[in-house]
Amino acid sequence: MLLLAVLLFALMGSNGIPAVQAATLGGSPNNRAQQEVVLPASPEQVLKAAEQAFQVWKRGELGSVDTQAMEVKGISRTNFFKFVDDITVSLSPVEGDPGQTRLQITSVGRVGEYDFGGNRRNINEYLDTLRSLLEQG
Repeated sequence: MLLLAVLLFALMGSNGIPAVQAATLGGSPNNRAQQEVVLPASPEQVLKAAEQAFQVWKRGELGSVDTQAMEVKGISRTNFFKFVDDITVSLSPVEGDPGQTRLQITSVGRVGEYDFGGNRRNINEYLDTLRSLLEQG
């Protein structure tokens, strides 16, 4: 209970307004992570698995799929406070190798100045889920 009181006190600004409300929304370079990977599967296979990964991943939620732009968007919620992070997965074929796909994955927190590694964790968990789906075929 004391921990909760200390945490709530820490979240309050000097004017009594919760600091979460006053925080910069998704604008801090410390509240984002980005990673590029190449996967050994066709863009069509990866696009299908990328969509499924948001549905299978326990903290993920599918937002939209744009097959023309080869982009999948979704969100992740933190376990305790349920803060939302936006995740964008952009796909492109590897030039000269139709059996490989380049992914650009970005995770951006909507609230706060710093994510304490949450966005990196989002990318790692999402990639683990995606790779598992691709291995299953």
